[in-house]
Amino acid sequence: MYYEDMTFTKEDSDLLVFENSEFLNCIFNSCQLISSTFKDTKFINLNFENSELISGDLSQLNQFIIEVGFYNSYLKYCDFSKLNLQKTNFLNSTLKECMFFETNLSQSSFYNSDLEKTSFDRCNLERSNFKNAINYRINPLTNHIVGGKFSLPDLIGLVKDFNIIIE
Repeated sequence: MYYEDMTFTKEDSDLLVFENSEFLNCIFNSCQLISSTFKDTKFINLNFENSELISGDLSQLNQFIIEVGFYNSYLKYCDFSKLNLQKTNFLNSTLKECMFFETNLSQSSFYNSDLEKTSFDRCNLERSNFKNAINYRINPLTNHIVGGKFSLPDLIGLVKDFNIIIE
């Protein structure tokens, strides 16, 4: 399926399967997608705004074309593993128990987002923005964070895995 210049508003769907689809200049606004999969699907300037994506398997997206943004959205149990999400915005959003494994997130922004129980493992977070983000846990030994932007007091999320006492 090919979707161009479309806005999906207040769509509530369970178990949607997008296979070999393409979204060009589209918006999901105030939508709820549960257990959706996106196999070999292209996101070209696709935005999720005020939407919920729960148990979404995004790890099977087309690796070559991914331009996506999440704004004021709620993402839970989503898998973003092994994707190139360079310069992706996750702004003012909640990412709960999401997984980023070997994901390129360089120059991405998690500004003002809640990353409760979200895991980052072997990710490229170079020059990513975590200002005003909360509840993140990022091990700087297993992730590349050079040039990353962080703010106090949540900077503690970089050392939680080291079992140290900060007073």
